[in-house]
Amino acid sequence: MKAKCALIQMGFSTDRDRNVSRAASFVREAAAGGAEIICLPELATSIYMCFEENPESRSLAEPIPGPGTEEIGAAARDAGAYVVFPLYERDSDGLLYNTATFIDRRGEVVGKYRKNSIPDVRMPHMCGMEKFYFRPGNLGYPVFGTDLGITVGVTICFERHFPEGPRIEALAGADVIFVPTATAAGRDIWEIELRGHAVANLLWVGGVNRVGRDSGSGNEAEFYGESFFSSPAGEIVARARAGEQVVQAEIDTDLSRRLRRDWGFFRDRRPEIFAPVTAGGHHG
Repeated sequence: MKAKCALIQMGFSTDRDRNVSRAASFVREAAAGGAEIICLPELATSIYMCFEENPESRSLAEPIPGPGTEEIGAAARDAGAYVVFPLYERDSDGLLYNTATFIDRRGEVVGKYRKNSIPDVRMPHMCGMEKFYFRPGNLGYPVFGTDLGITVGVTICFERHFPEGPRIEALAGADVIFVPTATAAGRDIWEIELRGHAVANLLWVGGVNRVGRDSGSGNEAEFYGESFFSSPAGEIVARARAGEQVVQAEIDTDLSRRLRRDWGFFRDRRPEIFAPVTAGGHHG
């Protein structure tokens, strides 16, 4: 099976309505270029607020379904495309999550992924106080089917540092994993990690980062973009230039099947000896 996918590398501001309107325009642009599955960056309705602990920023969260999913859903319906739309979620109990919705061609939310591993990083060159804003996800690692014969997985930003999530999604049938991101740090390992997930699991990976500074936020962080698609062999098949843009690539699930047959990574797994991976406790 083949499908054309797109990553939307864009910048954001404190104007929530403008962010969503621009994201919807990019979805339509990507679909006009042939994209059938489209992914936006992490927290695509707002600034990345986690450089500081500000209780007022919790008001940026919104329900699902809600105004954001309605507008992006309309764009998905107009475009006839599937959309991975990440946003700050407030659930019916008032709990807050870093979430990615999966919207189908009809514009309906048919699934969602909640970020499982929530960082609290406070270093001079990097800050991400996400535990102040988000609860850990409680939906596991779902994958989402499409009528294209392509199954989609999602893992969000900080979680690219963990191998377990992409492996679970690969075992559940994911053909492509999208990694919506909002990062100004870790540039030297961004590409290495995502290509590593692609090779270890013999699937396609699309990493999409926001780009530039969040306008009006008062924060000087510069999101570096560098969105790209990796093939299951670790080859970069499409890469963003500087600035805002749509990155497109055709994914081919037959390549994954051939590599899995030839390399035997899944055949030769030994899950019966992997218990230490899920044992309690930690090191470091």
